[in-house]
Amino acid sequence: MRCIFCKKVSTSSRSVEHIIPESLGNVDHVLPPGIVCDKCNNYIAREVEKPLLDSHYFKDRRYYATLPNKKRRIPLIDGVHLQSFTHIQLAKSIDESIPSIGAAPDADERRFIKSVQALESGTLIFPIAKKPDDYVISRFVAKVGLEALAHRVLNVEGAINEIVDKPELDELRDFVRHGSPNNPWPYSCRSIYPPDFHFKDGDESFEVLHEFDILITDKSEYYIVLAIFGDEYALNLGGREIEGYLVWLKMNNNRSPLYIGKNA
Repeated sequence: MRCIFCKKVSTSSRSVEHIIPESLGNVDHVLPPGIVCDKCNNYIAREVEKPLLDSHYFKDRRYYATLPNKKRRIPLIDGVHLQSFTHIQLAKSIDESIPSIGAAPDADERRFIKSVQALESGTLIFPIAKKPDDYVISRFVAKVGLEALAHRVLNVEGAINEIVDKPELDELRDFVRHGSPNNPWPYSCRSIYPPDFHFKDGDESFEVLHEFDILITDKSEYYIVLAIFGDEYALNLGGREIEGYLVWLKMNNNRSPLYIGKNA
């Protein structure tokens, strides 16, 4: 067995790899040990997934979706108490429906409490969360793409070796493993439903935290199409071109590949 990223022998590896991180609610889409070696697994968690998960944008989304990390902690939301100019944090736990508000560790807690006690009302300001930069997003989506491709062929004999030996995937592999901050991989991004949208299934409703699929165009281009909290990202696994995806969207009335033939 060889790792799909570094191509080194990974038979002794013991770590499973979550295609979508557990902190984004994934427990089902997992690669068995050895598909991604332990060394690459640790590196990707630290250098590829963590910058995305720690961004203001994804911490905000995880907070409102009540998604804990591996330590069962929900991200804190940073803000300002206008009357006392205090850096405050909004916090909640899995078991609590009402959030708590307190001074941040670097703030003057006594000044904040004094101000709150002295006023009948006050104002809390929470900045609008912007998406991480293109490099952080594209590197993460590229990682998901290669792993999603491997996941799709797990039960096909010899297919993982074919992915490892495919020279057309080497540039993508290198981008995930080593990065290039000044040269992010091009990708498409758009919103296809609100982050808190409730889908209907009979009398039940549910939210979709994430979903992904591989799109193969009539030009034999392979795209990873990934939606997280309603934002759809698409990236070409075989090269730094995205025009083929935009053409595909135009030909299909801008409907997401995730929903063509699924939830039409």
